[in-house]
Amino acid sequence: MSEEEKAYEASSHIIFDKLCITPENFERSQQKLLADPATQMELFNLGIKMEQPASSAPEDLSKEKVVELVMSSNDFAFDLFKKEYLQVMAQDPMLMPVLISAIAHDWVFKNHGWPEDQFKAALFSHKIYEDANVAQHMQRKQFELMMMSQSMAGYGMMGGMGGPGMGGPGMGGYGGMM
Repeated sequence: MSEEEKAYEASSHIIFDKLCITPENFERSQQKLLADPATQMELFNLGIKMEQPASSAPEDLSKEKVVELVMSSNDFAFDLFKKEYLQVMAQDPMLMPVLISAIAHDWVFKNHGWPEDQFKAALFSHKIYEDANVAQHMQRKQFELMMMSQSMAGYGMMGGMGGPGMGGPGMGGYGGMM
C-alpha cells in the first residue's frame, strides 16, 4: 500500500470515528449513492465546475449558439447511449456521464468543428450550466434514462438505479456534456 493510500485510510478512519459510522456502513452507503443517477450527475457537475478551461471562448460561439449545440449534442448523445450503451450503465454507472459527455463533445466537433477546449471555454464563459432551459432539457433526458433503467431492472438490468430527478448535464454540467 502506498503512502497516499495509507494516509487516506488513516484519515477515513478518523472521520468515521467522529461520525460514529463503520467503514462497512460507509461502503454500503457509497455503493448505493454511486448507483443513483442523481448522485452521479451531481458529482459530474461538481467536477465540471472545477475544470474551467484556461483558454477564452471563441467570439463566434454566442450564448444562444452554445445553448443550441448543448441541447442538440446531448439529444444525440442520450439517444446513442440508449441504443448502444445501456448495458454500460448496468456494469459501471459512473461511466454514464463521462460517456455521454464524450459523445456530445465529439458530435459538436464532428458536426460543427468546435474542438472540445474551445467549446468548453464557451460553456464556462456563458455559464451554460446555470441556464434554466439547458438544466430543464438535461433533467428531462436524464429522467428518461432513469425511467428506462427502472423499467429494465425487472429484467435483471440496472437494479438499484433510480431516485428522484437527475441533477443536470449533458453538456454543461447536467449529466451530459460540459
